[in-house]
Amino acid sequence: MIKIGIYDRYLSTAGGGERYSCKMAEVLANNKEYQVELLTDLHADPERVSERLNIDLSGINLKVFPFLSNDYAEKITSKYHLFINATYLSSLPAYGSKNIYLCYFPTPFDIDFGAIHRFLLLFFRAPAVWLYNYASRLSGGFEELNVEEGIYDLKRFMLGRGSWSSGRVVIKVAGRMGTPMNHIRMGLKNPEGSGLEKMKVRLWSEECCHIGERQPVPGETGTKENILFEKELQIARGTREIIDIPLGSGDGDSLIVIESTTFTALDSAAGEKKGGDSRKLGVALYDLRPVPLIKKIVLKVLGYIPLFLVTYPRDLKFLDTYQEIIAISQYTRKWIKRLWKKESRILFPPVDVENMEAKKKVKIILSVGRFFPDHHNKKQFEMARVFTEMIRENPRDLEGYTLCLAGGVGSNPAHQKYLESIKELVGGYPVNILPNISWNELKELFSRSLIFWHAAGMDEDEETHPEKSEHFGITTVEAMASGCIPVVVNKGGQKEIITEGIDGFLFESWNELKEKTLGIIRGEVDIEKIKEKAIVSCRRFSNAAFAENLQLLVGEILKDGIK
Repeated sequence: MIKIGIYDRYLSTAGGGERYSCKMAEVLANNKEYQVELLTDLHADPERVSERLNIDLSGINLKVFPFLSNDYAEKITSKYHLFINATYLSSLPAYGSKNIYLCYFPTPFDIDFGAIHRFLLLFFRAPAVWLYNYASRLSGGFEELNVEEGIYDLKRFMLGRGSWSSGRVVIKVAGRMGTPMNHIRMGLKNPEGSGLEKMKVRLWSEECCHIGERQPVPGETGTKENILFEKELQIARGTREIIDIPLGSGDGDSLIVIESTTFTALDSAAGEKKGGDSRKLGVALYDLRPVPLIKKIVLKVLGYIPLFLVTYPRDLKFLDTYQEIIAISQYTRKWIKRLWKKESRILFPPVDVENMEAKKKVKIILSVGRFFPDHHNKKQFEMARVFTEMIRENPRDLEGYTLCLAGGVGSNPAHQKYLESIKELVGGYPVNILPNISWNELKELFSRSLIFWHAAGMDEDEETHPEKSEHFGITTVEAMASGCIPVVVNKGGQKEIITEGIDGFLFESWNELKEKTLGIIRGEVDIEKIKEKAIVSCRRFSNAAFAENLQLLVGEILKDGIK
């Protein structure tokens, strides 16, 4: 069985990049020779992600592991025959037998840095990296107790202060010849903030002879010949149970697995205190082994060090750990070559064109994209302003038309403020702002909309800031498959999707966006012909095409054998 790990740190956002990584997981999991796991460091509900992205993640194990150091990352990634890093702006080195880096765009890693970030990098990066690496080598640290998944804050856990779990924790305890530990003492607590009167916890330990020999799967209770200990608990709210968990007696490794009832932090007192914590949480865990003074000091200091000081790459050497770089478009491939001096191969994103449909069109202009003001801003504010200007300038042509702005939005205050600024701008105008709607709602909206707008990268210098243009344009393809007439900016990956005047239109100024939109509204173009061409041409980006090309790519990478 070939073990494949796909890492997406932002899985919980369920955006376009996440659809790519999750579709990879779905496609590869359909191959009976592959065992696929999704890795992230913030828990995402697989059912919610599946529903939002219209992807089947059943049978794919989700592993939650927090980044602490490159040494720790090595222990995680080295377990896979094929490791795929599908995280945007990731500099994580890979240690699988074979490794793939998925590049949405080679965006500069300091793209959002301000003066304070640069000051800290200049003067504090080296000591921060040294301290993180030292922490991972401390006696009594990872070398004997390795949290493989499920604990959100390793520093708190190792200090005995307790950390939330994701509901499933796997800990590997290394055997040591001569002085083997015979048990691990651990605290399990159902905090007041959980809101659960009783929390059900099931835990077991089992012996395994070699690292990586076997991995427990959800619901498994261990094999009878390996099982050392098994227990079920009902922990009342606000109370803590202390458990001595037996380990193997020899020099082999032991696994400890803890599964518990979970709750969504956002719906609990804990979530309210944390200002909108959307994680799924389980039992709180405490490592009750004695903490050496030096370890305690180092771990406490780490709590004050921003993680970007450790993860920011000094150079691009991390890319040398990957055998293959995947680009999502010709546009991305061009900039990988220019900025990273690396070759890559194109694997266009999977677009669910097979399940899109064109219904009777109504007077809707649709734009779809995440709401945020940062470097890859989708220009919803500017499009809303253009629409209000069109209504004032051409009231008869725009009579009955509505602009719909749909897309995800997170709890980040800056993102919420950006959303509110759009609402304030369009007050009194026929503009519907639809944050975080379901896939089925979005699909229905696509099917009924007549025109589709996309403007990411407009008013930006593509040579100076190429990352601000759309790297591909999944929503544009979805619109084409739904029979919408796309009117999109003539930049980035959009140029690879649209052929001007054949299956859509490209614009280079806000006035040109107005003119081409009015041409469609006034019937100056053959709408039906363009719709038919769009529906046909978008099939080259279908799920089926993606699945075929991905299987060929992975098969080629693995054909030389794996260690």
